[in-house]
Amino acid sequence: MKKKDIVLGITGSIAAYKACGLITRLREKGYNVVCVMTEEAEEFITPLTLETLSGNRAHRGMFALPDKREITHVSLARKADLIVICPATANAIAKLASGLCDDLLSATIISSSAPVIIAPAMNDRMYNNRITQRNIQELKKSGYKFIDPVKGRLACGYVGAGHLAETSRIINRIEKILK
Repeated sequence: MKKKDIVLGITGSIAAYKACGLITRLREKGYNVVCVMTEEAEEFITPLTLETLSGNRAHRGMFALPDKREITHVSLARKADLIVICPATANAIAKLASGLCDDLLSATIISSSAPVIIAPAMNDRMYNNRITQRNIQELKKSGYKFIDPVKGRLACGYVGAGHLAETSRIINRIEKILK
């Protein structure tokens, strides 16, 4: 049986470090994980860390030279059995809902027919903002799947709904969709 390919999009959230545990668990289960970072994600986690854990190149800039003479976002989009954005910021969600594809991650998603799972992580006020909620509803109507954040301690020190869902919950959803 072919190993399933998961494109893991990591955006600029303090929760970006939690992608490391997700990558490790997915690899233990036999999935091939290819990471795509936004520029903002690099403020929180390094490509070297993601490459070491995934065993694959961490893709970054929209115009970085590819390993092969292929268009990176199209190649990633075609190979993906599933795309997971974890963590997903309000900015990333808004861009997708608006159809913007001005970075490698959003261009890959828009170029793909693979299912997309979005695991938001942000301040509770950002998550509950009417515009963010409207964007989430628009994406759900378009078939995107969400793993809602949970109530927990946020980077700002407050407790609220915006804390990234537990890794086990994300893995369960991934496996359910890939079956």
